[in-house]
Amino acid sequence: MRIIYSLIWWCLLPVILVYFAWRAVGDSRYRSGLMQRFSFYPQALKDKVQGCTHIHCASMGEVNAAAPLIRALKQAHPHRILVVTTTTPTGAEQVYRLFADEVIHVLAPLDGFLASWRFARYFKPQTSIFTEVELWPNWIMALKQQHTKLYLVNARLSKSSCTRYWQFRGLFLPVFACFDKICAQNKTIEKRYQRFTPKVMTSGNLKFDIKLPEYLPEKTAEFYQQHALNRQVWVAASVHPDEYQQVLQAHSQILQQYPNTLLILVPRHPERFSEVAQYLTQYTDMKFVCRSTQEPVTDKTSVWLVDSMGELIAFYALAKIAYVGGSLVNVGGHNPLEPAALAKAILMGPNQTNCADICQQLIERGALHVVNNSADIVQQVLAWFASDSELHRAALAATDVVMCNQGAVQKTMHVIDGKYSL
Repeated sequence: MRIIYSLIWWCLLPVILVYFAWRAVGDSRYRSGLMQRFSFYPQALKDKVQGCTHIHCASMGEVNAAAPLIRALKQAHPHRILVVTTTTPTGAEQVYRLFADEVIHVLAPLDGFLASWRFARYFKPQTSIFTEVELWPNWIMALKQQHTKLYLVNARLSKSSCTRYWQFRGLFLPVFACFDKICAQNKTIEKRYQRFTPKVMTSGNLKFDIKLPEYLPEKTAEFYQQHALNRQVWVAASVHPDEYQQVLQAHSQILQQYPNTLLILVPRHPERFSEVAQYLTQYTDMKFVCRSTQEPVTDKTSVWLVDSMGELIAFYALAKIAYVGGSLVNVGGHNPLEPAALAKAILMGPNQTNCADICQQLIERGALHVVNNSADIVQQVLAWFASDSELHRAALAATDVVMCNQGAVQKTMHVIDGKYSL
């Protein structure tokens, strides 16, 4: 089965190269990292990194979730080189933003046989840690052939993904067998993984072990000094196409009752920044400023378009209510724990498969309200604006959920360091 899988990769290689060439036209990050996709690295780095600890995070969200674990690994093994791989350039930028030169970053190899083999031979990691649901057959098996200890941490697995993996169990059962241990986010996910391997336990969700940046109070005060923010403020974060339009439609109706309300709008992907700005110009009459221009937000500003990366938590801190995107479209919803940790009342759409357990806990405690369309957003935002007590109750419930679920980093570290027996 793995031979067929590898042949499919070879057949798709021209398509993949065309895709990267297309992305590189408008994004130089795809040009600069192309050779790393095929595991070509500087020869001078090889001796330094062999025997490293390696951790793989797909993109920015996974980097943020794994950040407490990366810090714990650095603290526990200060003399061991830590190599972090990401699939996307956005993830790469977040690694540098959080850790600078404390870790070595390279882009993850494509899962063809040769690229995977070159990566494993070049780095020869002592330990490789994959996060969430990153299962790359050739890469994982190439690492195992180098006698690397393999872990899947913060593991999640939806019911539909579990079914798909079982349909292709001839390919994936050997992959699951490579892992020394799998640390699942909760008992439901643990039971799904037990279908493939007995080497699984529940260690909790790393995302709950969120650490708010030390600079945040100072950054918040700076924003208040520079911008007109003493009014009703809500944020719509990580929004996608067909979603930001619904958010803006809701905001236009909210302005009819609270004309001084400010919406902080944060698109999920940087390639959408200009698209959203163009939409605001052509299809709305709301006055907006872009974060990238450094223009001050005035009392007449209705929308603050955040066309920058790595600042989301600072903008969550400014709002009373947070809509978390990817949930009114078929993306699966993004992580609501940053606004929860900051004691914000939270809105999300019904698509929450990426963070179902987190959302369920927030919903049960009254911290998260599910909305199905722009009308629902309007109704709930206005209800919270009209009742400080209800808004405060939701905010306190959000922080309670976060605090009650912390401890996953310590459990995961015990597994990696061999202090926890399965």
